[in-house]
Amino acid sequence: MINLDKSKELFKKNIKSVELGVHNYCNRTCDFCPLSLESVNRRVMKNTIFMSDKIFEGIITQLAEIDFDGRIDFSRYHEPLSHKDFILEKIRYVKLKLPKCKVSINTNSDYINKKFHKQLLEAGVDNLALQAYLKNGVKVYDEDEAFDRINHICEKLGAPNIDKEKFKNKEWIVHALPPEFKAKVHARNYWINGMNRAGTVLDTNYIRTEPCTSMNTGVFIEYDGSMAICCDMLTPELHNKWAVGDLRKEPNIFLNYTSKFYTEFRKRINEARWYPNSPCIKCKRDVRGKQGKNL
Repeated sequence: MINLDKSKELFKKNIKSVELGVHNYCNRTCDFCPLSLESVNRRVMKNTIFMSDKIFEGIITQLAEIDFDGRIDFSRYHEPLSHKDFILEKIRYVKLKLPKCKVSINTNSDYINKKFHKQLLEAGVDNLALQAYLKNGVKVYDEDEAFDRINHICEKLGAPNIDKEKFKNKEWIVHALPPEFKAKVHARNYWINGMNRAGTVLDTNYIRTEPCTSMNTGVFIEYDGSMAICCDMLTPELHNKWAVGDLRKEPNIFLNYTSKFYTEFRKRINEARWYPNSPCIKCKRDVRGKQGKNL
């Protein structure tokens, strides 16, 4: 077993981003997301389960021990802006303990407005990925609706609208707002270029044949302290047996990172040697249909 000092050294050398799901609520059920599945119910706000202060502060305090200067991503499978005071408190804590890090938020943009945007920047957010998702339940991409949604988000922030002609007939739109907004608005035809989230949505019959490196520079932690090998797995509900770490059982993030199972899982994925029945077998991450085959 690797000792703590060596674990810290390896983590600091390799990990550039720590992705956090700080609670389990989302107000949307997008067709391209596992939260739309009947077996996953995160849609009742009053039932929101928050990451405990013990786990959250433990993560950030330990990252401070190695002077972490990478990215803290408030993302995962939840809507980070749905609980305003909670997320602002978390951002401030991160910036207090990790002044060199960059704080990013990936949001469906439903909760943001001009005042909240200002508060996020004042708290220390460095980058906002504002997703222009279509209406709940939609199963076909509509470019006109995507443009309308982008402009609605821009109008809420007092930002310039998009030049539709510049982005017409594109499957992936990134509308960069002026620098002072620290934000980009994204719209995407997920039914063509989206991920299948470890074979749980969209193309569930895909068979992967090529290795994956998507986990080599990131760590992914859910609200309950479980750690996933990558951003596609949903460890609390769908992929519990494939969790590569658990901060409730082993509170040290570095020792989780260098544990036997976590290390072996990384090695196997990089070499395309899948565990039997591993979700990775059906995952299209970084493949986009060019490698592998469909059943």
